[in-house]
Amino acid sequence: MDAPQPQPLLDPKEQLQLRVRLAERQHDLMTQFGQKANEAAVKAAEEAIKAVILINGGSSVAMLAFLGTLATKDVVSTVQLSQMSAPLLYFGTGVAAAVVAAAAAYFTNLMIAGSSTRQTRTYEQPYFQDTKSSNGHRLAGEIFRYIGIGAMVVSIGCFVTGLVKAEGAFQALAATKDSKTANAPKP
Repeated sequence: MDAPQPQPLLDPKEQLQLRVRLAERQHDLMTQFGQKANEAAVKAAEEAIKAVILINGGSSVAMLAFLGTLATKDVVSTVQLSQMSAPLLYFGTGVAAAVVAAAAAYFTNLMIAGSSTRQTRTYEQPYFQDTKSSNGHRLAGEIFRYIGIGAMVVSIGCFVTGLVKAEGAFQALAATKDSKTANAPKP
């Protein structure tokens, strides 16, 4: 004898409603993840920009203090002082590039928000429709994002180049001092 088939607990309409609720829950979780990941990316970018401003700005201040001390003590010639000031150009350019990166980050977020607010809202899936203006803002946001990334690379490159130039200037200063010491008359 055949055993009676168990009846499903949910009819097809209820099963569909359950799948829709489960899908909506998963969609909400993915949306929340995207929002948190975006917030983390923005915070990390802000911190990176602050860091390159700090390292380039701090290096500029340190070089200025060092050069000021050398200049007031009349220890080096004006040519040597000029050579010693070369790293300042790189550190200052690094600060300027970091400021460009900060501005680009602002404009990236502004354009992305503008893209979102310029979409047409509809009552049919996917419930949003791009417009010429929203697409233009999205493109501008991407352009500013790449400008910001490029400015950060330039800022870090300026810092490294400034360090190399400073090291070379210190080596030259030490060599000049050593040659003066070697040529000084001995008592």
